[in-house]
Amino acid sequence: MLTPELLHYVAIGLAVSLGSIGTGIGQGIAAFGSLNSLPRQNQGNDQIFRTMVIGLAFIESGVVLALVIALLMLFGGGQTKIIWATSIAEIGIALAIGVAATSISIASSLAVKSSCQSISRQPFFSQKILTLMLLCQSIIEAPVVFAFIISLVVRAGLNESLTIFEGIKYFAACFCMALGCIGPSTGQGIFAKATCEAVGLNEDAYGKIFTFSIINEAVIETPLIFSLLMSILIAWWPISVTNPLSNVIAFLIAALTMGLGSFGAGSAIGIVASKGCKQIALNTFCYPSVFRSTLLSQAFIESCAIYTLIIALFLVTRSW
Repeated sequence: MLTPELLHYVAIGLAVSLGSIGTGIGQGIAAFGSLNSLPRQNQGNDQIFRTMVIGLAFIESGVVLALVIALLMLFGGGQTKIIWATSIAEIGIALAIGVAATSISIASSLAVKSSCQSISRQPFFSQKILTLMLLCQSIIEAPVVFAFIISLVVRAGLNESLTIFEGIKYFAACFCMALGCIGPSTGQGIFAKATCEAVGLNEDAYGKIFTFSIINEAVIETPLIFSLLMSILIAWWPISVTNPLSNVIAFLIAALTMGLGSFGAGSAIGIVASKGCKQIALNTFCYPSVFRSTLLSQAFIESCAIYTLIIALFLVTRSW
């Protein structure tokens, strides 16, 4: 029988189990890539091992944050009575932190795998390759950090007087974050893989690749920031007393709209940036034209996320 208590405990288990899926897969990909790189170059074995260990630690961070949220829901205290509204909101929290942890873990593993392969080709350039990998992994962490923030914000608003409509509203805010992190994480993973591979192909292009990476990683994150803003807006926006059902439906559609829009834009921007990065490594003299063409194409792709943001804003604000 479906009860608020059942949903509450499902949310606790779902938060950490969803995060564990991606973390396990991601660490497996990273370890596989590292072990596959070891026989290629004996001189780089120690550097490859160190890179693998550091990379695995970064990949682990997503599920650690999911564990923190699960423990807060289990032992955090606050409400003494579990009701439908809070249980529905907690399912949203579990989806946000769990999906975000899985997405960033798999994306981060691609950077580790490619870095180890590059070190096997360029063992005396390992420190700079490691630095680039850490930069990529740090930026890839953004979705799970944003999901963690949204989870804390939503959990702080839970109380025994919460209505069912408010619970659905909080669920929509978390759902927007869960969907919104998938595309940018995918794009970041694809780009991080190409970036770390490119350094192994041409160490002389490191300076250009590093600058190119910072700018493009920021661009890839833009749809994620849109999703974060929409999540905060949905969580903050009041529900109409006269027509609450219409409100929460609009909130759910706005979350779906922004999340799906972010998925397409984030993935596509990462694919374009990865191709540009490879071209810089193979044809360094083309850097100005590649840089210009990449940013122009990304500007057009970015407009898709902006369109969905506009519609989502109208859905939320006109629902009052």
